[in-house]
Amino acid sequence: MTTYTKLGDGGTVGHPSIKRVPYLVENTFDATGQNVAAADIVQMLAVTAETLVINAGIEILTASSGSVTYQLGDGSDANRYMTATAADATGHKATVAAVTNVGHIYASADTLDLLGAGATDTAGKIRMWAVMVDVSGVDETDRN
Repeated sequence: MTTYTKLGDGGTVGHPSIKRVPYLVENTFDATGQNVAAADIVQMLAVTAETLVINAGIEILTASSGSVTYQLGDGSDANRYMTATAADATGHKATVAAVTNVGHIYASADTLDLLGAGATDTAGKIRMWAVMVDVSGVDETDRN
């Protein structure tokens, strides 16, 4: 099993805005030359502590062979957002694996990951996206 890190700028610290509004984050991974095999993990999006991920999904930009599949999850649940889904056709893929995936709150920093779940991918290009919002307290003291 190999873990590829393809996180964007910022790591897992801080939110992109001081306002408490949902925001979209995205990142693109090109499997060309990476040879992503079954059980390989591609860390795609950083999630800051005290973040609500409203939903997440993938868009296949360049199709892979018919036996290449991916799951979308995190460090605790490899398919929290998407069970094994074929990457053989371009377009957006199903984003609801189960009712439990909608509105997940991360108490500590994590990453949203692609997990190779089928044949080795040598040619696919995938965009991952997530809608998030900061849910940390404004004044977390014992007086409120």
